[in-house]
Amino acid sequence: MSSREAVWTRREFLARSAGAIGVPYVLTAAAAVAQRRRTSNQQVPASEKIGIALLGFGRRGYELGAVLSRIPKVRCVVACDVDSRRRAYAEKYLGRRQPGLKTCEDFRELLGNREVDAVVISTPDHWHAVMAIEAAKAGKDIFCESPLSLTIGEARAMVTAVRRHGRVFQTGTYRRAMPSFDQACQAIRDGRIGQVKTVHVVAGAASGPCHYGGAPVPANLNWDLWLGPAPQAAYHPYRCSSSTGSYGWRAWRDYSGGTMTHHGSHYFDIVQWALGADKTGPVEITPAEAAKAVPAGTDGKARKMLTYRYANGVTVYNGTGPKGSAIEFTGTDGVLGFGGSATDRRGFQTWPDGLVPPAPEADRSRTRGRSYSGMNHVYDFLDCIQTRKTCLCDPAVACRSVTVSHLGNIATWLGRSLTWDPAQERIVGDPQANRWLNRPRRAPWRL
Repeated sequence: MSSREAVWTRREFLARSAGAIGVPYVLTAAAAVAQRRRTSNQQVPASEKIGIALLGFGRRGYELGAVLSRIPKVRCVVACDVDSRRRAYAEKYLGRRQPGLKTCEDFRELLGNREVDAVVISTPDHWHAVMAIEAAKAGKDIFCESPLSLTIGEARAMVTAVRRHGRVFQTGTYRRAMPSFDQACQAIRDGRIGQVKTVHVVAGAASGPCHYGGAPVPANLNWDLWLGPAPQAAYHPYRCSSSTGSYGWRAWRDYSGGTMTHHGSHYFDIVQWALGADKTGPVEITPAEAAKAVPAGTDGKARKMLTYRYANGVTVYNGTGPKGSAIEFTGTDGVLGFGGSATDRRGFQTWPDGLVPPAPEADRSRTRGRSYSGMNHVYDFLDCIQTRKTCLCDPAVACRSVTVSHLGNIATWLGRSLTWDPAQERIVGDPQANRWLNRPRRAPWRL
């Protein structure tokens, strides 16, 4: 039996992982799918189940809880949320499949719970780093929804904590575990479209300051705990809701990087992956107002776009590609596009057609529906908890990917071009811009 296939019992991995650091490895998405199918329906004794705590029980928290609660080797132990209505919802709906499920308001209450082996973080972005680092210190493995962090400094601190405490960590950039994306990115690295010249990414816009405030705090919400490490601010439903206004809290800089990090954490991750740039990043970032206008979209009209330049000469634009794709790679021999109108049953298309031959495994992964192919990274996380291997969406990779989005935001907020040193992870010659790499946090919330 190979080291990848070896499975420890819950007691074994808890005993052996106290100080162990996962060994990096490479696993194709297709192999993750195959392993998930082999193990997902196995019956597991209650004593050997993986104990999970859900931090944040909004829409995404419910979706993840619904999936996890159906996996035989998982036991959902605690659902945590600062909103008592959401806690009641978790008890009512998740508790049906998970008898004995507990709830709590403050995530610190569950860190000492020995029944909890891992946490799943699906809170607003400004909470990700604090929760993940505290969980790592407490010896818990971590699944953290994307985007990884609110700042570049937080992302790097999360990587450091995970390595120091030997924890398994999976980031919610689920496309890393989808065979079709694995196939397409490998094809780009293999030169199927020739030398890559440009990439277009429809990532979205930066967040901004929030001026809403002054409304009464609902009795069901612990507002101070919702804010947590964010600056003190008066309550307003448009400030914290995930379903009102322009993406709710995602629109505001204190809590999120906007759609730039919400979508960009996924889309720029594909760019980094396809370019073989998982250990580096762009070297120059130019905001839209300072960029040169270039033809964009199917109409071919020239537009100014947020622009990134990589050291190998590849230029990445935040805007629709000439073929109308959400992510579009243009090379010397052809074009490959993901999303938008430019897809086939594999999730991508090429011009000319046939640059990437069909892959049966990639096609089969889509026949069971999006909810399965989009949850492969959850199964990979559970497997890695048992094997103590590195997950497909490791925080070191996610740190580099989310950095691209954060740099775009900083350039946009300051309205000027930035020179980025990927090795030192610093902005060159711009002390003011470097102050945006991290932010102060309210006491007692420290990294």
